[in-house]
Amino acid sequence: MEFEQLMKDRYSVRKFLDKKVEPAFVDKLKEAILLAPSAVNYQPIRAWVIESKEKLEQIKAITKYHFQAPLTIAIGYVPDEAWVRQSDGRNHGVVDASIAAMQVWLAAENMGLGAAWVSDFETEEQKKLFPEMKDAEIVALMQIGYPAPEAKPAAWHFQSKKEEDVISYL
Repeated sequence: MEFEQLMKDRYSVRKFLDKKVEPAFVDKLKEAILLAPSAVNYQPIRAWVIESKEKLEQIKAITKYHFQAPLTIAIGYVPDEAWVRQSDGRNHGVVDASIAAMQVWLAAENMGLGAAWVSDFETEEQKKLFPEMKDAEIVALMQIGYPAPEAKPAAWHFQSKKEEDVISYL
């Protein structure tokens, strides 16, 4: 798909088919993470592919925004491994993980899958249920799968601010 069209077509899918994502597609999503740039190439990104029924039930225990997706990819970063801007001490791991999450989203859309970026989850419960993630700050629980036929963008999806409200020329 042409990149510009891909950006226009992408939306948060909130209803998925009960169909597993093929391993070859999961491999491409993992590759999208590995190809993501990071500040000063420190690569603090970590990701977990969650497909088992048991672990997907645990995702449901930490967020109501699971949308019955057959695949979750948790994406985060290890703060101590991320580049920190000297002038203000800002840790850029969240930026690095966000870039990786966006690449996953666009890769999923390009393969005919749908995705939703979920950041609203119970962090303390997440740390208890997923101790493997204890050293990372999770930025996104990417809910991924095949969009159900009735899935559609939210009413506000295509509403954008005017260019002059967002972009300035200096």
